[in-house]
Amino acid sequence: MTDYSCVLQPVTHSLSAAILCIVLSGCGGGPERSPTAAITGTVTLDDQPIEAGTIIFESDSTRPATGKIIDGKIVEVMTYEAGDGVPIGTQRVAIQAASSGESVEAADPSASGPVDMNYMGGGESLVPNKYTDPKNSGLTVEIVAGENQVSFKLKSE
Repeated sequence: MTDYSCVLQPVTHSLSAAILCIVLSGCGGGPERSPTAAITGTVTLDDQPIEAGTIIFESDSTRPATGKIIDGKIVEVMTYEAGDGVPIGTQRVAIQAASSGESVEAADPSASGPVDMNYMGGGESLVPNKYTDPKNSGLTVEIVAGENQVSFKLKSE
């Protein structure tokens, strides 16, 4: 009878090492993060600053980004983690604000599933409905590497 243990042992170790590499890599390492850039700016309605609301940046090829609007200023914009900004490239934009007088809670882009574009945090919408959906708002911005300064001047219907 022939002893194959010396042949099988290296093959077994190689197979174990290959399986371990696949498990540790998470089947390819997961989705890549799109590069992001910082953004600041203002949002007004009929030349008056929007007191509190949410801004959403969306494209077909990147994860959406969300931020807050406080006293007309765009702040706390995030795509993957707090303050990382907006993915580089052309973004469609939505603005949401409600009459509740409270800051509208920005959606968490790290949560699974689509961003709820109709979430207004309660109260009556302070902006025309067309601005609340990035696909219909007519608002776009080109995000470039580095700092981005934007201004959205909304008009009542």
